[in-house]
Amino acid sequence: MSEDTSKTGASSNGAIRIVVGVDFTEVGDVALDEAIRYARRLETSELHPVFVITERVKNHLEEVNRHLDEAYKALRKRVVDHCEALAEQWEQHIFFHVRLSKEPAEAIHQVAIDVDADAIFVGTHGRRGVQKMLLGSVAEQLVRTAHVPVMVARPNELSELEKTPKPEPAVPGEDIHHARVMATEHIAFGKRPSHIAYLI
Repeated sequence: MSEDTSKTGASSNGAIRIVVGVDFTEVGDVALDEAIRYARRLETSELHPVFVITERVKNHLEEVNRHLDEAYKALRKRVVDHCEALAEQWEQHIFFHVRLSKEPAEAIHQVAIDVDADAIFVGTHGRRGVQKMLLGSVAEQLVRTAHVPVMVARPNELSELEKTPKPEPAVPGEDIHHARVMATEHIAFGKRPSHIAYLI
């Protein structure tokens, strides 16, 4: 794995630039992992992880610099660890961004503006009736206000859901309007076969 250790910046090499919000939570890690998986599929890409310091920092230059440095080191370690776990041989450029802001969504969006991003990845818990986590509210705000596509990632919980039962074939004389009939077929798009399923 190669990386660009610049804290900010963007190249002009025509790369697809992906901004991802990181908050050191499980939800934030889901967004980070999805952003990495997306970026590694592209021929040329840049990953722009963003961590926003929201707590109030005293207006002393040394104190501010200390917070920024600690946050940068933590962000870098988190991102590199995930990259090595998911895509060890992936050659990519990473630009780390640490911002001080009371509004994480605005800060993440501003990074997207600054680097001419092509997409923003952000995490959400996606559960109703649960007090919103930081990135939950950030995702909602970004979806409403961002000027680039926003990819909202959440934990995979499909195992908790019931699959569609496989229906029996329709028989002559059966009213199919009151029965579930499914048809599937495989077709090819380019080099990869695709599975198409439709429900009547």
